[in-house]
Amino acid sequence: MIKISDYLRNIFTMITGAFVAQLILILGSLAITRIYKPEDLGLIALFLSLVNIVSVISTGQFEHSIILPKRNIDAYNLIFYTCFLVLVVCGFCFIMILPFTTEISNFLNQDNFDTWLYFLPIMVVLNAFFYVFRAWLIRKKNFNRITKGTVLKSVILNTIIITGGLYIANPIFFLIGNLVAQFSETLYLYIKIEKTKTDLSVLNAKVLLKEYKNFPTFLLPAELINTYTSQNPIILLNLFFGASTVGFFSLTQRVLGLPIKLISNTTREVFKQRATEEFNNHGNCRKSFGETFKLLFFVSLVPAIILYFLSPVLFSFFFGSDWVISGLYAKYLLIMFCFQFSVSPLSYVLFIRNKQKYDMYWQIGLLIFTTIGILVGVYFDSADISIIGYSITYAFMYLVYLKLIYDASK
Repeated sequence: MIKISDYLRNIFTMITGAFVAQLILILGSLAITRIYKPEDLGLIALFLSLVNIVSVISTGQFEHSIILPKRNIDAYNLIFYTCFLVLVVCGFCFIMILPFTTEISNFLNQDNFDTWLYFLPIMVVLNAFFYVFRAWLIRKKNFNRITKGTVLKSVILNTIIITGGLYIANPIFFLIGNLVAQFSETLYLYIKIEKTKTDLSVLNAKVLLKEYKNFPTFLLPAELINTYTSQNPIILLNLFFGASTVGFFSLTQRVLGLPIKLISNTTREVFKQRATEEFNNHGNCRKSFGETFKLLFFVSLVPAIILYFLSPVLFSFFFGSDWVISGLYAKYLLIMFCFQFSVSPLSYVLFIRNKQKYDMYWQIGLLIFTTIGILVGVYFDSADISIIGYSITYAFMYLVYLKLIYDASK
């Protein structure tokens, strides 16, 4: 059994890395917002939205299965099969994009987006491989390596964006920075993958992929919907209110949303290892569920109260008066961020209990309700109302999610 202190130590190891990485990101934003325009941040936000959506498809969500096999040899085989699937999907993606770059750029309401689209499959490969390699390190409880990789990526990313921007304030440095930073982080994790001699066969592939078929059957559409839901405000705000609004929203996500999501996700990586072991030993994981939820809820409460009153002032002070709108958006989104931070890491309980289909149904409901929330603002021609509607509906759905997860933990 893992001791409680060991479990909490692993959580704090991951959270520390996420905190340091996001501190670097926030400090970098102090310079970035003075070099680049809101439209530039909107451009990279849109590109990364597309990357995240395609990345979810490319792995078939088999990376989540790597932690589950009892034998390391089976987990190692799953790494190989998942990476092969990623390459096939990205090759197909490149073939589909190549003839239609201009049409896609026009549809997305972004001029000169063609160059970015050419690099989309490459970025997806790097992103997807990172997910796969990280899953292996989680299996081996090598959380320190994951933490250091997170910090490494943040340092490289901000260095390239800021240095390039000082030379010429061109958003292409966002693309270069993300490519180089993601390559560095992925390579850094890959170096620690144990090279194992194994027999790779079609028969073995069929057995393993059939055993974990619920991941592509239910988790893939659920994660695809979830990823699109998280990118939905960027895409819809871009279509109805323009790149400037997306830029303001993007800074809010960069300063608050991304840190919260990263810390939440890193906590989930530790939680799912602990919860899986607890369930295998005791038939439930209520103890780890309760400990983790209480920890995350109380950690989020005080910062949320402070930011509710001070976020517009803080954004204006640190990033300049031109970015005060981002501070208002932060205030609107706090209730969503709190529930996301507290509940999202616990979602792996549904996968342990083989209830992926319930997760998929919830993700569909999340997309429908949050889209309605955004479109209410479109109806009133108000980006503020769109973001408030998105936040409130998101928070409501997370209350429903919490009940589903709690029931599954018993």
